[in-house]
Amino acid sequence: PRLSLPACRAACEMQPSCQGFIRGNQSDPGECWLRTDVALPKCARTPGRNAADYDFYMRSAGAGGDISDAEVHEFYMYRATAPGQFSAFPLGQVNSGSLAGVIWYLQNEIVTMYSQGPRCPRRFNISELHRFKVKARATAVLAAEGMNFGVRFAYDQGKCEGRCFNGNQCTGQADCAAQYEKYGFVVGCNKFSDNYPFPDMQTSAPQGVWYSLPLQGQCAGVPTGSRACTWSYETAGVVTLKELAAMSPGGENCCDGECSNFWQNVMDPGATSWRVQQAKKLFGKKYPEIPTDLADPPCDFNRWKSYPTDPWQ
Repeated sequence: PRLSLPACRAACEMQPSCQGFIRGNQSDPGECWLRTDVALPKCARTPGRNAADYDFYMRSAGAGGDISDAEVHEFYMYRATAPGQFSAFPLGQVNSGSLAGVIWYLQNEIVTMYSQGPRCPRRFNISELHRFKVKARATAVLAAEGMNFGVRFAYDQGKCEGRCFNGNQCTGQADCAAQYEKYGFVVGCNKFSDNYPFPDMQTSAPQGVWYSLPLQGQCAGVPTGSRACTWSYETAGVVTLKELAAMSPGGENCCDGECSNFWQNVMDPGATSWRVQQAKKLFGKKYPEIPTDLADPPCDFNRWKSYPTDPWQ
């Protein structure tokens, strides 16, 4: 792809295997190629290309960026997975959500087909709801613009797809690279009530929030807010969809020989709020040694500040 130098550098930083990149210097944006297994003495010229037209950059080893004095937010995030999937795809390069956000996802895309009735087998074989205690801190440049969270990007199998809108229309990796170059590898969020970028309509979970967690921002302990240390986490329990369904047995949502009322009335905000509270109770019952709930931080991403002009609009 053709990227600016900062965007090309950020694209390399987004890929753990990237050790450097080659960029054309005859135009801006210029051609950008990421490279792995770099051995400089073995580098060779490409026939038919003028070596002077290209620059090579080694990836810097340090985390980089100034330590931030922004507030540290400690809260729960949730993620729905298939059995064993968390060990294959741990937190980082993934999306997660508040409990309301993930319950809305489950009730509309996993256990039902929106308003078209039950879905069995469950989509993607999802059967577990994981909870994580997350600490997040904004970088200094993000905090200077009055935000604790950046834009929420969509991740698919570890790849940042950019902002994804209705119909799976996504802005792509260049959008990710540009924002991460500008702000560092910050946690992203979007409130359902903002209707942007998705869900883009009113939902039965108006308090729902979705998050994005770039792996390059993960660190241990309390995050410093440097561009490569914006969030950390620890596991905080897991419940199964069968355990949730058993909280309201009977009804029309049947799968694997078991029926439940738990997922009834997916379009009703009151029923969705009830499901959220029931899930909290179940976590509290299974893990009484840790808090049942932590306050959600304000999802204060401001699209007009992050995208004063939007080349992807």
